[in-house]
Amino acid sequence: MVVISVDQLGEGLLAQAGAELPGGLGRLWREGCVFRNAYQAHGATETGPGHAVLLTGRHPMHTGIAANHWREGAGLAYCVGDPAHPVLGAAPGGPGAGPRFLAGTTLGGWLHAQAPGSRMFAMTGKDRSAILMAGAQAEGVYWFAAPIGFTTSTAYAEALPAWLQACNQRLLGRLAREPLAWTALDGRPLPPSAAYAIAGRTVTFGLPRTLHAAGADLDAPFWDRFRASPFLDQAILEAALALADGEKLGSGPGVDVLALGLSATDYVGHAFGNGGPEMQDHLRRLDLALGRFLDQLAVRAPGFWVVLTADHGAADLPERRRAQGLPGQRVDPGAWQAGLDRHLSLVLGGAKPYFLTMLNDQLYLDPEAVRASGHSRAEVLEAAARAARATPEGMAAFTSEALSAFQPPPGPPDRTSLETRLRLSFVAGRSGDLLLVFPPYTTLGAGVAGHGSPHDHDRKVPLVFWGPWRAESREEPVSLVDLAPTLARELGIRPWEPVDGVPLRLSPRAE
Repeated sequence: MVVISVDQLGEGLLAQAGAELPGGLGRLWREGCVFRNAYQAHGATETGPGHAVLLTGRHPMHTGIAANHWREGAGLAYCVGDPAHPVLGAAPGGPGAGPRFLAGTTLGGWLHAQAPGSRMFAMTGKDRSAILMAGAQAEGVYWFAAPIGFTTSTAYAEALPAWLQACNQRLLGRLAREPLAWTALDGRPLPPSAAYAIAGRTVTFGLPRTLHAAGADLDAPFWDRFRASPFLDQAILEAALALADGEKLGSGPGVDVLALGLSATDYVGHAFGNGGPEMQDHLRRLDLALGRFLDQLAVRAPGFWVVLTADHGAADLPERRRAQGLPGQRVDPGAWQAGLDRHLSLVLGGAKPYFLTMLNDQLYLDPEAVRASGHSRAEVLEAAARAARATPEGMAAFTSEALSAFQPPPGPPDRTSLETRLRLSFVAGRSGDLLLVFPPYTTLGAGVAGHGSPHDHDRKVPLVFWGPWRAESREEPVSLVDLAPTLARELGIRPWEPVDGVPLRLSPRAE
């Protein structure tokens, strides 16, 4: 079984082109059981929380993965950071990686306990997508890390398998020898090139783009360009086939699960937005590459199953949206936080800023500033929440105390309140002290485009089951926490612990 997460693939991107795509994305869209209204039910729509949901069946409030990063002491914690488990091939003293922050178990653990001979593997473009889908119990968990190639950490292995070392040698050797350019596929028409003023600089969008000149160094800027191109996903799929061969997937006595994380869509979206020529060409190339992968996998393991989904969606850059007559705004989080602190100083007094930092749309209080002000923590947060709601940019604000006490009511994921969405992401001690919700299509910071909001453009993602199930288009709203319990039921096993999702009804394919 292959569980494919295409990082940042909003449902709208696939729905616009799915039926016309000739390769793997199109095949799954046409031949699978497609849930057209699938949502990440939580509000912090980032890579870490979204991937942790997929194969646990639990919301971030129960997995413990509140965000990609959260404040811890005087610094930041990374959702899969673990200094006790170095990354193989990385420079000494690096941050390490492992599943220590992930609470509970995943589908892979359930299979190990209940289906002898079953195995769990992951191959992705990011450490957090691999680790948070595979969990702690897995035979192999691999991700791309420049300039190493594909690697893992000592949380899973002490050395890379020979098949992966050979795969890395082929990839790195090819990149070092050959020039690399991103041109429009087959000369197909694309949206025209355009330039926009973004945070004080002019950014030009369009193809072609030179990624690497023959003989040039594979330096850090090259790797940034490589990630934000279709060639990263092509390398991931190549490595996944090497894994299928090296580990003989599908030939053992149990079920082999491959969590496949295709990460380039997220990098392309952040670098170029999702409404321009780069994303359109990238999806065409991904479609063809995935089609080749599925064809080759069918030779190696006939009768395999596929699930296609995503950790989150995204909005296009606000400058292009406004040029198209659509809503969109950009907010400088540093300036916004400074303005809030100035207001609080006028209202509450105090010489120090009340907030230490703003991570995405979450603010962390400075306890020393609160103590020096003579006000209680609750008073400061309530004053900050009122001020945030009154600003032109702000739409909603929730304190950590209010979210901790709130019990989200049951209901379909397309109709939940903002408070419910944020509560499903909230983890006490990791989430911020004041959680903000800016209007839809707001980009925070100077990056071209982003995500992370509780709005539908970030929450609504594809969910497609392809295999022994009837091809149909389903309209009922479902949550991604339903995926893991559905797969468990289809595999004849049960989750180890209570899950937040429920099994979805899948109709068998007619013989």
